[in-house]
Amino acid sequence: MISSPRFLKARAIAFSLIMVTSMAWIVCLCVYAYVGWDTLDTAEQPIIALMLLIDVLTIIMLLILLILPFREWLDAARFLFLLLAHIGIASTFAYWNPRFHCPTTTTDSEGVCRLLNLYILVASWVIPVLLILYASGLAFAMVRSSRPTIPPMMERESILPMMRPVLDGNSRTVSYSSPTDKTLDRGSAEEQRKHISGLYSTSEAQRKHRSELSSRTNSLPSSLTKPPPAFFV
Repeated sequence: MISSPRFLKARAIAFSLIMVTSMAWIVCLCVYAYVGWDTLDTAEQPIIALMLLIDVLTIIMLLILLILPFREWLDAARFLFLLLAHIGIASTFAYWNPRFHCPTTTTDSEGVCRLLNLYILVASWVIPVLLILYASGLAFAMVRSSRPTIPPMMERESILPMMRPVLDGNSRTVSYSSPTDKTLDRGSAEEQRKHISGLYSTSEAQRKHRSELSSRTNSLPSSLTKPPPAFFV
């Protein structure tokens, strides 16, 4: 079930979405680092470099997972590593963001620096959210595939009347009913009544036939009803 074509297609779409998001995030970080590297705080520069490294590693790892045959535990281990890396770097940036100093000379440039740091803080959590969504879907599929499935023959046998015990409160006996709807129940009841009436009419006809035979036997001459002569014996 977990390796069905539908799941593999959804997996490829999720991987592509994560890789496209990582690529866009890498481009934004590269532009930001190229334009304002000198204006970044000394503590912010290594964090931006780590973000770039983790995003590049994410793209490479997802490409490898798409090329290799699908194995759920391999996906789970790789995504756990990526999730810890992205959450760790995003949490680090969120922790140090209030302590970052923008070495600018004007108030406007300092406001722009603060706004860009806020954008980086918000955007750094996009990829971890996507990773969590895929990991949740993978865990759900693994739990669902690990459940025991009922064989088709067992499913067919379970709909037989003998597999549906029903307790009769009046006679304290156990009867069995099939899971049919009321229309089928009414139809079966009518068929039973027709069958019983047919049996009753048949028994009446047999009873009449026997009475006619007995009346014919009684109306025969007495000579025909006499015992045979002794020499036949």
